[in-house]
Amino acid sequence: MRHFLSIFISLIVLSASAQHSTLRFQDEPFMLDHQSILIVPFESKMYLSDVNGDLARANGLNSQQIIDRFTNALDQSLYYTFKERTKVTSFYTLDDDTAQSSLNYIYNNVDLEYELVKREDEKKNGFTKLKSKLEKKEDESYDRGGINNGEIVTKSDPRERYMKAVVTDQQMLDSMHLSFNNEFFLFLNELDFKNVYGDAISMQRMEYNRELKVHFTLYKKDGLILATGISSTLVPASENDINEITSTYFPILAKQIFDALFEDEEEKSSASKLKMPWK
Repeated sequence: MRHFLSIFISLIVLSASAQHSTLRFQDEPFMLDHQSILIVPFESKMYLSDVNGDLARANGLNSQQIIDRFTNALDQSLYYTFKERTKVTSFYTLDDDTAQSSLNYIYNNVDLEYELVKREDEKKNGFTKLKSKLEKKEDESYDRGGINNGEIVTKSDPRERYMKAVVTDQQMLDSMHLSFNNEFFLFLNELDFKNVYGDAISMQRMEYNRELKVHFTLYKKDGLILATGISSTLVPASENDINEITSTYFPILAKQIFDALFEDEEEKSSASKLKMPWK
């Protein structure tokens, strides 16, 4: 009984430390049920981490091997999370040369850009939404800085941002659709694994956390962008076992993405069951 209670408490803690935020570009449900989704993994250069030294020492892996393990784990977690509701196509089902050739083609026709995060607790009512659409949006831009009087000037922006995929050539989507017969594209744009430092005592005792975060974008095959978002969870800084990290925390990331993209379909289904027919 104590063992069961311990597992239950652990699940509550993991759930509480996990967050997701999604920006939807249309109000209608995405209708992903029984459709086909192609998962596009993030590029190696889009893995941003300040914990790789610890992971490398603990697991006897180099940086690229860590990236490969994380890429594969995220792909597999999404596959097993989505497969009951959709047909999931993965580049891991192809031989290495074919997969890399197709991925290079995709990467060459996709740009990445930042989008300011608006969390669920910042949802606005209809009037405020209309008002915000009419107002200027300079405050939502992301200013990296620039050159002033011959000197490089950088600016710090503490606001959280999505890394959004922007397709630059519709022919790429058409080509991939012909190859994989998929209706939707789920782009995984960036994976972050960074320390969230606390006070000096917590740091000394290794009692602080790390944040594991994935940025994603959902497209339809016709080039319509449906959503972009982030999924994140906290990992204890004392946990460096890559097998434990991938088996425990990556399914949490995948489940959050699933919940974000299927939310409307589930609500619509529940509403239809509750609705009483007119007599």
